Amino acid sequence: MSDRRNTLQKEIIHRTLCRMANHPTAAMVYEAVHRDHPTISRSTVYRVLGQMAEEGSVLRLGLAGSDARYDGDIHPHGHARCRVCGAIADIPPVEIGRPSDTAGFLLEDWTVEYSGLCPACRRAAGEAG
Repeated sequence: MSDRRNTLQKEIIHRTLCRMANHPTAAMVYEAVHRDHPTISRSTVYRVLGQMAEEGSVLRLGLAGSDARYDGDIHPHGHARCRVCGAIADIPPVEIGRPSDTAGFLLEDWTVEYSGLCPACRRAAGEAG
């Protein structure tokens, strides 16, 4: 029964994350899960999100200046982060190659993160375009 419960909880957590388009933190996922499934604990949500990130079924975004955020969309894409409010949005993928000088690192993966102002913060600041 323990495996079934873990599978059901994992399914609920994954489904909740995928419904959330705001690249939530683990705390935000927990709050959303807890509303409909109050028996699922905070530690379960955090543990399951970590496991899913390790398995590659979700993305863990280690964005600069932010708690880890999670993304249910595992297809290749970048992210834009608002430097004012912290909103995160998906950006279509761009072709990026490996650099010729890796400073001795064996590069295994890379991500693209853009930083700027989201539409709401641009409007609030009176920015055009």
